[in-house]
Amino acid sequence: MKLRSIIAALTIAAASVLQIPTAVAVQTLDLAGTDDASRQAQQRQVEERMEQLLAKLLLINGPYVGDTGEFRWAVERWRPFVADYFPEDRIDWALRIIQCESGGDPLAKNPTSTASGLFQHLASLWEERAAKAGWADSDVFDPLANIAVAAWLLETGGPGHWVCTAAK
Repeated sequence: MKLRSIIAALTIAAASVLQIPTAVAVQTLDLAGTDDASRQAQQRQVEERMEQLLAKLLLINGPYVGDTGEFRWAVERWRPFVADYFPEDRIDWALRIIQCESGGDPLAKNPTSTASGLFQHLASLWEERAAKAGWADSDVFDPLANIAVAAWLLETGGPGHWVCTAAK
């Protein structure tokens, strides 16, 4: 059942972001041998649970939810890694920068400059900055290196390295 798979996948993703056990979030539908009314009731329960999880996720995603209200899964998936490198009070800020700079695509490349990766580091500065940040010989497209070097830049030079309005 395609709807069941979609709901389960979204529920698991939401559970990981909300840091709750997947078993608590996912309610498996056992549709074999059930009548239509029971099946519909179970499906409504799962959909209600999904709405509850997505409402909580909206609170987390607030700073960078698009005009349509869609979640920026491409950005949100980097939250645990950003939390490893950025101060707690800068995690949402860093995610807004990722949204602005790359939309969460670790392979993003600016078509008019050499800026690349999640935080759009310039090629001419990457090697030196990566080495100073403890990530010598790393690739700008390595998302962990990109995040770590961005955290180092913020710590050593402040938010002025990014021109996104989210950086202000």
